[in-house]
Amino acid sequence: MLSGNRNFEGRINPDVKMNYLASPPLVIAYALAGSMDVDLNNEPLGQDQDGVDVYLRDIWPSPIDVQRTIDESITKEMFVDDYADVFAGDEQWRSLPTPEGKTFDWDAQSTYVRKPPYFDGMPAEPAPSRTSPGRAPWPCWVTR
Repeated sequence: MLSGNRNFEGRINPDVKMNYLASPPLVIAYALAGSMDVDLNNEPLGQDQDGVDVYLRDIWPSPIDVQRTIDESITKEMFVDDYADVFAGDEQWRSLPTPEGKTFDWDAQSTYVRKPPYFDGMPAEPAPSRTSPGRAPWPCWVTR
């Protein structure tokens, strides 16, 4: 399970062909439950020290609690100060070699940044529609 925006096949390891994307709190909830195969709305995450079932709804903060935390801990100045020179970078950043070209030069040997495989073999132009001009496609249901 991932908490991030890079959820493509093989991102974590070339042998991992499937993953799930979830918010950080849900990653923790599934970790507490010990499985992804749990109904977080109806099954307990675990038990408290007295053996009473604890559900996600018992520990999930209310929107009011979340807003209060944001209001008490985040200020505009944090972002203005931290991001004032975000595009300048430090000396080490400015000294990195930068490739030329219109597309990213993927390093096939990289173990960190990998080209996502879902575009491999995809033609530049999509195949023409198989429906008649001016008509919408018919829905198709497969029964087994």
